[in-house]
Amino acid sequence: METRTGDDPMGDAESARSEAGSGRTVLGLGDDYFFSVHGRVEFIVFEYRVASLAWLRDRTVHSVDTELAELRATRTRGAHRVPGWEGESDLVLDESLAVLDEETRQIGAGIIVVSAAAALESLMNQMLDQPSDTRLHRAGLARKAEALAARWQTAIDVTKFLEDVAWLRKRRNAFAHRLVDDEPGPTPAEVFDDDMAHEALVRTSAIAWMLEEGWEQYLTRQN
Repeated sequence: METRTGDDPMGDAESARSEAGSGRTVLGLGDDYFFSVHGRVEFIVFEYRVASLAWLRDRTVHSVDTELAELRATRTRGAHRVPGWEGESDLVLDESLAVLDEETRQIGAGIIVVSAAAALESLMNQMLDQPSDTRLHRAGLARKAEALAARWQTAIDVTKFLEDVAWLRKRRNAFAHRLVDDEPGPTPAEVFDDDMAHEALVRTSAIAWMLEEGWEQYLTRQN
């Protein structure tokens, strides 16, 4: 077996991969969700944004899980306990476990949801290129989506499109309520976790693919 030295860049790369998520590249992670079919610049930029969010999700999950495992191992060994302050030491470590497993996970997932919605709004603004569309640029995600769905009914599954937009909008708003108002928001039963982050990227990509087809048909007619 070949022995790698500490100066070996390949050894460093392998070590980094073992410590950071799945070890897949940012674009490789993005391909699980969205890749541009027609290759127009608007959608290439969007593809990179989705890839960045997929990378962030992957790294967040791995980092939280790794640190939780380390803290639990520390608690089992008792290495964190300060003599005479054993109970307090346990309390501090347990608080760290709770923050990571609850707050950190929720914030990580919420960032994905909010950023995905923002990326879609930016993309939609580029599709809204008519002189009368200026007012829609200042409108919310739902109004932008409704306008584009009405224009591109042959390219968009309107029911699915608006359903996915509504899902994303509802959870984006719920997350904002949790942070700003310290309240559950309109969807208290929703758990902001890795499953939600994954679903947000799946739905965001489905919306974008329909937009890409509508935009392509529109540009083709223009030519």
